Amino acid sequence: MDDIRLEKNLAKCFEGTREQPRRLLKTEPNLSNAESHLAKAETNLRAMDLMYDSKLFDWTIVTAYYAMYHGVMSVLWLIGLEARTHECAISAFEAFYVKKGHVSKEYLEYVKRAKTLESKYADSLERARTERVKASYGLGEIHSFEARRIAVDAKEFINAMQKIVYQAKGVDML
Repeated sequence: MDDIRLEKNLAKCFEGTREQPRRLLKTEPNLSNAESHLAKAETNLRAMDLMYDSKLFDWTIVTAYYAMYHGVMSVLWLIGLEARTHECAISAFEAFYVKKGHVSKEYLEYVKRAKTLESKYADSLERARTERVKASYGLGEIHSFEARRIAVDAKEFINAMQKIVYQAKGVDML
């Protein structure tokens, strides 16, 4: 996202709009919440591996995305940000971690790639409601290579988030 769009999106997240309340709140940094989100991310990684091994490639992508999302949430809590939507969490991660050089830009791309595939293939009530026409006329096929790529990205991404959280705890990661 270019800088101007990112700033506008963050402003909407922090300030809210007439239609939507604030979706990104400044609060006290909270290591406990960061650790809880990281634990959830690690659980999602285990689920992701089970889904892949069971050849449930769509669910591999869904769980990979959620692992990365909870990784993002964990590091946002370290700087005192509570995100209430995926969009605002990803924008805040980009602004406060990627743009400031705390993590490589590739990690933002991992999240975006997983979110795109998750949105495309996830079987959820909202998707079924909003994309019922697509669902009525065909099914997308997920290939193992797509799922494997996202799974590898997710593991690398969570490893990077673990390093940030462990560093905040004063623990070196081997």
